[in-house]
Amino acid sequence: MHEIYARNVSDALFQGLQSIQNFGRKINTRNGEVLEFPSPVMTTYTNSRERVLFYEQRDANPFFHLMESFWMLAGRNDVEWISQFNGRINTYSDDGIRFHGAYGHRWRHWFEKDQIHQVIFRLNTYENDRRAVLGMWDPKHDLVSTNDGKDYPCNTHIYFSKRNIVGRDTLDMTVCNRSNDMIWGAYGANAVHMSILLEYMAAMTNCAVGKYYQFSNNLHVYTEVFDKVKGIIQNGERNNYLTIADDGLSYSPPKIITDKDTFNVELLEWFADETKIDYNNLYLLTTANMVRKSWQSWKQGNIQEAIEWANVIEDRAWRKACVEWLKRRRKQ
Repeated sequence: MHEIYARNVSDALFQGLQSIQNFGRKINTRNGEVLEFPSPVMTTYTNSRERVLFYEQRDANPFFHLMESFWMLAGRNDVEWISQFNGRINTYSDDGIRFHGAYGHRWRHWFEKDQIHQVIFRLNTYENDRRAVLGMWDPKHDLVSTNDGKDYPCNTHIYFSKRNIVGRDTLDMTVCNRSNDMIWGAYGANAVHMSILLEYMAAMTNCAVGKYYQFSNNLHVYTEVFDKVKGIIQNGERNNYLTIADDGLSYSPPKIITDKDTFNVELLEWFADETKIDYNNLYLLTTANMVRKSWQSWKQGNIQEAIEWANVIEDRAWRKACVEWLKRRRKQ
């Protein structure tokens, strides 16, 4: 097994590209040629809350990454809302209406129960519990004989472990993945989605955010994409979170959940009412809402207004990523 021990997503992407360049093997798949690791890969994040990518060569869409994470937490699987932030995502839906393998819907609804609620209950009730598992793979509907479906879960299971470290309860999370695209999945969207899930679960169980382990049974990158992003390792910039903080030290993002008793209701209200401003969980207003407003201005063709909205995003990591993404579009 290959191991990557990273501080954050930027560090993981740098190491992953470097490692797959050195150890990867080329194979042909039904979707094109890839470089893949010859064995499973375990990635350990020590500071998963540093979840935003800034690499210009990668050009990650920060609006989509954050909005999809909240869409997941809300348990949704509808194409209409999330596709406004990514015009190509609807091509992964079989019917154009919903996503068969949407993680959030599987967490909240798929198995006729809210798995997240059950896992929180177990972590809060049973000491050293080892049954705190979220399942996303459903053999009845996913292990099929045909190969024509577009959307089957790549991440299959998530395990949570509550540990007492130096007198403080800490929540670790292990995500298991059957097939992981390094650029679009593992060290891109997945790092955002899953780290926000870990932060949410830690808040709901009165724990500190612990380590995030990502087990990728098959970690790969399409060779065409690798050729476009390999400049990241050539430039040698491994941890660009250092560019955010005024004092040159790593930036600590604001907490997403500050009132766990009202967050679930407020999250649903955030989706339902864009004019709402009275939140106990201010992140929904000062970061998520500003990201949404900035994107809406961009889609309406007013890029300067979009940049102005992005510049008032409270979380400086998302602020930096959104502003830089928009400025790159202005140059195009």
